[in-house]
Amino acid sequence: MGAAQSSQTGQEHVVSAPEPSTSVSFSPTLVDRLSHPPSEKPKSTDEVVRQRLAAEAAHIRQQEAEILEKISAALEKENLDKEKPGMSSEVLGRDIEEVREKVQRMRNERSSRENEEVRRAKEGVVKCYLDAGLARGGWCDQVDWLHAEAGAAASITLTPARDNPEKPLDCWKEVEAFKAEVSKLEQAFVKSLQ
Repeated sequence: MGAAQSSQTGQEHVVSAPEPSTSVSFSPTLVDRLSHPPSEKPKSTDEVVRQRLAAEAAHIRQQEAEILEKISAALEKENLDKEKPGMSSEVLGRDIEEVREKVQRMRNERSSRENEEVRRAKEGVVKCYLDAGLARGGWCDQVDWLHAEAGAAASITLTPARDNPEKPLDCWKEVEAFKAEVSKLEQAFVKSLQ
Protein backbone atom coordinates (compact mmCIF):
# COMPACT_ATOMS: atom_id res chain seq x y z
CA MET A 1 0.00 0.00 0.00
CA GLY A 2 1.89 2.92 -1.10
CA ALA A 3 5.16 1.07 -0.89
CA ALA A 4 5.30 0.79 -4.60
CA GLN A 5 4.85 4.50 -5.05
CA SER A 6 7.67 5.51 -2.70
CA SER A 7 10.15 2.92 -3.81
CA GLN A 8 12.33 3.76 -6.74
CA THR A 9 12.54 1.47 -9.56
CA GLY A 10 15.74 0.81 -11.33
CA GLN A 11 14.50 2.68 -14.41
CA GLU A 12 15.77 6.09 -15.27
CA HIS A 13 13.43 8.85 -16.11
CA VAL A 14 14.14 10.50 -19.33
CA VAL A 15 13.04 14.03 -19.81
CA SER A 16 12.57 14.95 -23.36
CA ALA A 17 12.62 18.42 -24.72
CA PRO A 18 9.30 19.99 -25.07
CA GLU A 19 7.77 20.38 -28.42
CA PRO A 20 8.69 23.55 -30.16
CA SER A 21 5.15 24.81 -30.00
CA THR A 22 5.05 24.73 -26.15
CA SER A 23 6.89 27.42 -24.31
CA VAL A 24 8.08 27.07 -20.74
CA SER A 25 8.66 30.09 -18.57
CA PHE A 26 10.61 30.15 -15.30
CA SER A 27 10.38 32.73 -12.58
CA PRO A 28 13.34 35.07 -12.18
CA THR A 29 14.03 33.89 -8.60
CA LEU A 30 14.22 30.28 -9.71
CA VAL A 31 16.58 31.20 -12.52
CA ASP A 32 18.67 33.25 -10.10
CA ARG A 33 18.79 30.43 -7.55
CA LEU A 34 19.81 27.91 -10.15
CA SER A 35 22.44 30.15 -11.67
CA HIS A 36 24.04 30.97 -8.29
CA PRO A 37 24.11 27.87 -6.10
CA PRO A 38 24.47 28.50 -2.33
CA SER A 39 28.07 28.59 -1.15
CA GLU A 40 27.30 26.75 2.08
CA LYS A 41 26.99 23.06 2.10
CA PRO A 42 23.67 21.84 3.30
CA LYS A 43 23.97 21.04 7.03
CA SER A 44 22.85 17.87 8.56
CA THR A 45 20.23 17.91 11.29
CA ASP A 46 22.82 16.91 13.92
CA GLU A 47 24.99 19.90 13.10
CA VAL A 48 22.03 22.26 13.33
CA VAL A 49 21.02 20.81 16.72
CA ARG A 50 24.59 21.08 18.03
CA GLN A 51 24.84 24.71 16.98
CA ARG A 52 21.53 25.58 18.61
CA LEU A 53 22.53 23.78 21.84
CA ALA A 54 25.86 25.62 21.92
CA ALA A 55 24.13 28.97 21.38
CA GLU A 56 21.58 28.21 24.11
CA ALA A 57 24.32 27.10 26.54
CA ALA A 58 26.24 30.33 25.90
CA HIS A 59 23.07 32.34 26.51
CA ILE A 60 22.39 30.49 29.78
CA ARG A 61 26.00 31.05 30.95
CA GLN A 62 25.65 34.75 30.25
CA GLN A 63 22.38 34.92 32.22
CA GLU A 64 23.97 32.98 35.09
CA ALA A 65 26.91 35.40 35.22
CA GLU A 66 24.52 38.37 35.31
CA ILE A 67 22.48 36.79 38.12
CA LEU A 68 25.62 36.03 40.16
CA GLU A 69 26.78 39.61 39.68
CA LYS A 70 23.43 40.93 40.92
CA ILE A 71 23.50 38.61 43.95
CA SER A 72 27.05 39.66 44.81
CA ALA A 73 26.13 43.32 44.58
CA ALA A 74 23.07 42.79 46.79
CA LEU A 75 25.07 40.89 49.43
CA GLU A 76 27.80 43.52 49.43
CA LYS A 77 25.21 46.26 49.89
CA GLU A 78 23.57 44.30 52.71
CA ASN A 79 26.90 43.81 54.48
CA LEU A 80 27.73 47.50 54.16
CA ASP A 81 24.32 48.40 55.58
CA LYS A 82 24.88 46.13 58.58
CA GLU A 83 28.21 47.69 59.46
CA LYS A 84 27.92 50.79 61.56
CA PRO A 85 29.95 53.77 60.42
CA GLY A 86 33.06 54.28 62.50
CA MET A 87 33.13 50.76 63.94
CA SER A 88 36.68 49.90 63.15
CA SER A 89 38.74 47.40 65.08
CA GLU A 90 40.56 50.24 66.81
CA VAL A 91 37.32 51.76 68.12
CA LEU A 92 36.03 48.36 69.19
CA GLY A 93 39.33 47.62 70.95
CA ARG A 94 39.09 50.85 72.94
CA ASP A 95 35.48 50.11 73.88
CA ILE A 96 36.38 46.61 75.05
CA GLU A 97 39.25 47.96 77.14
CA GLU A 98 36.95 50.53 78.79
CA VAL A 99 34.43 47.82 79.66
CA ARG A 100 37.20 45.64 81.11
CA GLU A 101 38.41 48.49 83.30
CA LYS A 102 34.89 49.17 84.59
CA VAL A 103 34.32 45.50 85.37
CA GLN A 104 37.65 45.26 87.20
CA ARG A 105 36.87 48.40 89.23
CA MET A 106 33.45 47.03 90.19
CA ARG A 107 34.94 43.67 91.15
CA ASN A 108 37.58 45.30 93.32
CA GLU A 109 35.03 47.49 95.10
CA ARG A 110 32.61 44.63 95.67
CA SER A 111 35.29 42.15 96.76
CA SER A 112 36.83 44.60 99.21
CA ARG A 113 33.42 45.36 100.72
CA GLU A 114 32.20 41.74 100.78
CA ASN A 115 35.54 40.22 101.71
CA GLU A 116 35.76 42.51 104.73
CA GLU A 117 32.51 41.07 106.10
CA VAL A 118 33.56 37.49 105.38
CA ARG A 119 37.01 38.17 106.85
CA ARG A 120 35.49 39.44 110.10
CA ALA A 121 33.21 36.39 110.36
CA LYS A 122 36.15 34.07 109.68
CA GLU A 123 38.25 35.78 112.32
CA GLY A 124 35.41 35.28 114.81
CA VAL A 125 35.34 31.53 114.09
CA VAL A 126 39.13 31.19 114.34
CA LYS A 127 39.25 33.21 117.57
CA CYS A 128 36.47 31.12 119.09
CA TYR A 129 38.20 27.85 118.27
CA LEU A 130 41.59 29.11 119.41
CA ASP A 131 40.19 30.42 122.70
CA ALA A 132 38.36 27.18 123.34
CA GLY A 133 41.35 25.08 122.32
CA LEU A 134 43.73 26.95 124.58
CA ALA A 135 41.25 26.61 127.42
CA ARG A 136 41.05 22.88 126.90
CA GLY A 137 44.69 22.29 127.35
CA GLY A 138 46.38 23.61 124.27
CA TRP A 139 45.15 21.22 121.55
CA CYS A 140 45.39 24.15 119.11
CA ASP A 141 49.15 24.01 119.37
CA GLN A 142 49.04 21.01 117.04
CA VAL A 143 47.02 22.80 114.34
CA ASP A 144 49.31 25.02 112.31
CA TRP A 145 46.64 26.54 110.06
CA LEU A 146 44.80 28.03 113.02
CA HIS A 147 47.98 29.74 114.17
CA ALA A 148 48.62 30.97 110.64
CA GLU A 149 45.10 32.40 110.50
CA ALA A 150 45.53 33.99 113.92
CA GLY A 151 48.86 35.49 112.91
CA ALA A 152 47.45 36.84 109.65
CA ALA A 153 44.48 38.45 111.35
CA ALA A 154 45.78 41.28 113.49
CA SER A 155 42.43 41.79 115.18
CA ILE A 156 42.42 38.32 116.78
CA THR A 157 43.59 38.42 120.35
CA LEU A 158 43.83 35.06 122.00
CA THR A 159 42.44 34.66 125.47
CA PRO A 160 44.95 32.90 127.66
CA ALA A 161 43.87 29.50 128.95
CA ARG A 162 44.28 30.46 132.60
CA ASP A 163 41.81 33.37 132.23
CA ASN A 164 39.06 31.09 130.91
CA PRO A 165 39.83 27.47 131.85
CA GLU A 166 36.27 26.18 131.81
CA LYS A 167 35.02 27.76 128.56
CA PRO A 168 33.18 25.14 126.51
CA LEU A 169 33.85 24.65 122.81
CA ASP A 170 30.75 26.57 121.79
CA CYS A 171 31.41 28.42 118.51
CA TRP A 172 28.18 27.72 116.67
CA LYS A 173 27.17 31.40 116.59
CA GLU A 174 30.42 32.40 114.94
CA VAL A 175 30.20 29.50 112.48
CA GLU A 176 26.62 30.43 111.53
CA ALA A 177 27.63 34.06 111.03
CA PHE A 178 30.50 32.94 108.80
CA LYS A 179 28.20 30.65 106.79
CA ALA A 180 25.70 33.48 106.33
CA GLU A 181 28.39 35.84 105.02
CA VAL A 182 29.75 33.22 102.63
CA SER A 183 26.21 32.48 101.43
CA LYS A 184 25.65 36.19 100.71
CA LEU A 185 28.91 36.30 98.80
CA GLU A 186 27.96 33.22 96.75
CA GLN A 187 24.52 34.65 95.90
CA ALA A 188 26.04 37.94 94.82
CA PHE A 189 28.50 36.08 92.61
CA VAL A 190 25.75 34.01 90.98
CA LYS A 191 23.67 37.14 90.34
CA SER A 192 26.66 38.82 88.73
CA LEU A 193 26.92 35.96 86.24
CA GLN A 194 23.30 36.30 85.10
